[in-house]
Amino acid sequence: MTQDGILYHAKSSVKVGEVERYVITYQLYDEDEGLPADLSLNSLWLKVRNLENFTFRAAYLMGPYILYCDVRTEDYHHSQRLFVSADQPKFEPMLQPQQDFIAELSLHNLKKTYVWVVDVVSQIIFTNTTQIGFEVSIGSSKKCLSKSSDCDPMVGSCSPKLNVTKLNTLDIWNLPNQLSTHASQKEHLVLLTHGLHSNVPADLFYLKEQIEKCQKYYADEQIVVKGYDKNVCKTEKGIKYLGTRMAEYIVNELYHDRVVKISFIGHSLGGLVQTFAIAYISVKYPWFFQKVEPINFITLASPLLGIVTDNPAYVNILLSFGIVGKTGQDLGLKESGKDGKPLLYCLPGEPTKRILKMFKRRTLYANAVNDGIVPLYSASLLFADYEGVVNQLKGMPEFQDKLRTTAPGDYIKRNFLSPLTKAISIWAPQKFPEETESKLPKVSVIESATSVLIPPLPDKAYVMDPSSRENVILHDRIYSEKDIPPRNSQSEKDLIESENVLLKAFTMSSEKHNQTLEEDIARKWHEGLVWRKVIVGLKPDAHNNIIVRRRFANAYGWPIIDHLTQNHFNGAESETAAHGEAQDRGTSSSPVQENDENKDIGWLDGISKPSMFDVGPTGMISTVGEIIDSLSKNNFLSKKSTTVHDLPAGPFEQQDLFSYEMEEKDLA
Repeated sequence: MTQDGILYHAKSSVKVGEVERYVITYQLYDEDEGLPADLSLNSLWLKVRNLENFTFRAAYLMGPYILYCDVRTEDYHHSQRLFVSADQPKFEPMLQPQQDFIAELSLHNLKKTYVWVVDVVSQIIFTNTTQIGFEVSIGSSKKCLSKSSDCDPMVGSCSPKLNVTKLNTLDIWNLPNQLSTHASQKEHLVLLTHGLHSNVPADLFYLKEQIEKCQKYYADEQIVVKGYDKNVCKTEKGIKYLGTRMAEYIVNELYHDRVVKISFIGHSLGGLVQTFAIAYISVKYPWFFQKVEPINFITLASPLLGIVTDNPAYVNILLSFGIVGKTGQDLGLKESGKDGKPLLYCLPGEPTKRILKMFKRRTLYANAVNDGIVPLYSASLLFADYEGVVNQLKGMPEFQDKLRTTAPGDYIKRNFLSPLTKAISIWAPQKFPEETESKLPKVSVIESATSVLIPPLPDKAYVMDPSSRENVILHDRIYSEKDIPPRNSQSEKDLIESENVLLKAFTMSSEKHNQTLEEDIARKWHEGLVWRKVIVGLKPDAHNNIIVRRRFANAYGWPIIDHLTQNHFNGAESETAAHGEAQDRGTSSSPVQENDENKDIGWLDGISKPSMFDVGPTGMISTVGEIIDSLSKNNFLSKKSTTVHDLPAGPFEQQDLFSYEMEEKDLA
């Protein structure tokens, strides 16, 4: 069945981490034939509808069944000012079941061809079997779209002037490499790694595209951006588990003779996962870093020191018991392995340090404020110019009245995320702060989890006018071992006893043992290494804005990704040293030897024994969610068939609920 005025109608679906792109091309007139007498400049209209049952709006843990979608002109770039409001991008960060996203596709200029790009992104977090059905319609009027759901899906469009090209997740991530004119050249492999309850294909998609745009600076090599997507819904199984799988993927699936350079970029937990992967590769495949030159090692809001000192004792106990699985134990600095040392303490030792020295650049991006998940001291390796950062914040209007020193108990009560919330929903961002005196909002568990989908949105001026955006780079400096205060010195004492508002999460800890342990880990990261530390002041939700999780909903992070690409993918890799330091690559690239320097590598051996807490209570959501999802779709809700295809049937293995074994299938 067709409807008058409907030019295009298609149905599809997306699962966790999936993106679909629709490239809409409309030929206003044929240049060879000239302007027709009946030329119309009436706008086209776009509608994206979430087809899922209305009752699924409440099924948060089974999905959630929510979509993000946006539409923009092909030539839109956030660095260019828009003078015509009709060209302003439109987006919907939270398209719920049975809701519509409607946007006008304006034909306001006499030009031969118009091109728009529409992205539809899954917002599913907790399960890898749930899928969200949706439909995309294009009509000649807004009114005709009201009946578009009655149409049958079309093959192509009904108008010779209109062409719609559909790209799925695999197309988006692979076609640019395959179609590149550099496809036969040497490769610079760039690995992106996601955090807890996150994914690469959707959450790091914007970062991928911006890095690929830097290809213009490289005439003799191809930039290939990849990410391991098989850790989705498995992120509570521990850093060692996640890093091992990623390492095997790099060596066995991505490496080939044309790969000559490699860079690593990790967000949040991903920074630790990529570090373990590097160490694992250096031991199991010692030839790898002899053949492949390490270029960039970058982390964004990564808890490199764990998340211990700003938690009360009961939360640390919950972490050690596995409230967020083995990953929670790792981040809580729980003793592990034969030597009883925490994994995060071992991580910056050997062989990791030997390989990190080989990288030309090592850069840490850290949020100064509005990141209630990873504290500044953990993301910046503790040692930084906090006074300088505070002075920069005082120059930003939204922070001027919020940096007053408060009573210790009042500060923690008002300014930091509830510790229990943190334990349950690490890396889920916080809700947009209300107009209170709080600097960082305090939220409930549900609010914290929900705000990943509905972050505070940028206004029209921010999207259209680059000059309206403030400078958010507060601090950008190179730190070497000589910048670290000596032990038992007055400068160290000043740091530990500092009343700087940005250090409260560290200095106010009642657990001095944990505080000392985190300082020890920070010192290990600095031994013999130079780090560039970039501290930024983003609006909420800073933890996801820093990677621009969604193109427009997290647009406050655009300057950070610009800074990252301009400073790390600018064609300057031919320089002999990273941050002005000389490296003895002949020594650094040698395989791991049995000597005193790196003999303690037992923490890398094998995979820790499975336990009932390996996935934790929230980790069970993925497995139980699959059962509930299947039952609800097939039996209980009796909803109309709205998705494009049925979910594939598959056996449920009860042992997967609580434990894992490193089997061959895990490395695929």
